[in-house]
Amino acid sequence: MVYIRAATEQDDATIKKMVRDEQLDPTSIKWRNFLAAEVDGKIVGIGQIRKHSDCEELGSLVVLKEYRGQGIAAQLIEQLEARAGRPLYLDCRDNMIPYYQRFGYQPISYWEAPRTLQLKLLFPLMLRVFGIKVGVMRKD
Repeated sequence: MVYIRAATEQDDATIKKMVRDEQLDPTSIKWRNFLAAEVDGKIVGIGQIRKHSDCEELGSLVVLKEYRGQGIAAQLIEQLEARAGRPLYLDCRDNMIPYYQRFGYQPISYWEAPRTLQLKLLFPLMLRVFGIKVGVMRKD
């Protein structure tokens, strides 16, 4: 059974490792913003809501590979969204866009994104040269 809870300070190292291992945005990793999904006392998934000056962003969503496909990310998304306002934004690799569309997120252009996210996405835009594409999405 999956138990979703607010992260604690003791989870900080685990959260940072999970974000690093998935090569996600390592900025603004504050355990207080996270929810943790546990199975048998082990953290198997995490996610956060980043509160920027001009928007809120769903981010750092990670489920350990061996626990994927069991609905854990969906449970985290549902509970994180309950803590956030609308619109809610996220950025993700292009191949993940269909996944987030299942939850009502819609792709938007770089220019439609709030200024904070535009600045954050400048570096990923440059990575397009190497075939790495990042999209930005919004849920109203």
